[in-house]
Amino acid sequence: MQPAEKLDDCLREYGLFVRGVTRLTTEEIGRYGIDPANLELALIGNIGSSYWPQFSQSPEFTDGALHPLDRWSRRVAEDISQRLSMQAVYPFDGPPYFPFQQWASRAEGLEQSPIGVMMHPEFGLWHSYRFALLGRFALPGAEVGGEKEAGTNRVDPASAVSPCMNCVTKPCLHTCPVTAFDARGYAVDQCADYLQKTPQAACHQQGCLARNACPVAPQLRYVAAQGHFHLQAFLQARPGNHA
Repeated sequence: MQPAEKLDDCLREYGLFVRGVTRLTTEEIGRYGIDPANLELALIGNIGSSYWPQFSQSPEFTDGALHPLDRWSRRVAEDISQRLSMQAVYPFDGPPYFPFQQWASRAEGLEQSPIGVMMHPEFGLWHSYRFALLGRFALPGAEVGGEKEAGTNRVDPASAVSPCMNCVTKPCLHTCPVTAFDARGYAVDQCADYLQKTPQAACHQQGCLARNACPVAPQLRYVAAQGHFHLQAFLQARPGNHA
């Protein structure tokens, strides 16, 4: 069993954090072919631009190959999992894909925002999960079947309330220059078409304007270079592009 402090030390090297913890159900272990000895799951991710200095100086960022952030995440996860004798799983492996959004809702009480990004009660829209670690280690706040065990997560999922519930003006739905977000959902093609035809758009330099308009945790908004990276990755993943 690994102590939480040791895992935290390993993650700190890469600007990552234990974001939440839970326990896998028997159904999940069987469905995803997980070693039954690995009952505990720690979601690993960033808060704001915490990993950006490390990732932006990595070989994956500069080598020009496909999917640099996913490849960096895998290398980091393999390093840490080998050092601590854990199993790593990823949100980008599949199909079938691991249910990271379900795990996040269970572990941290996340809810989907009006623009689709998962809203964290403390970090707003400025976070993501890069991988999860499975094993036997001393982490607080694990749940089994929705019931809390001893210890607490940073955010208690049972009492977490999405800030979107109390947001009256919802600026995220009124800031996009082509109104790609509304109550019906996200017009992906409309967004991508505008970005491809309008290289001078502020979105290219600042990242998604709708996401930036969210008033929750503005101090954690991604730095401009990271916002630009994510926007370019979105465009490169569109049909007809090769990156």
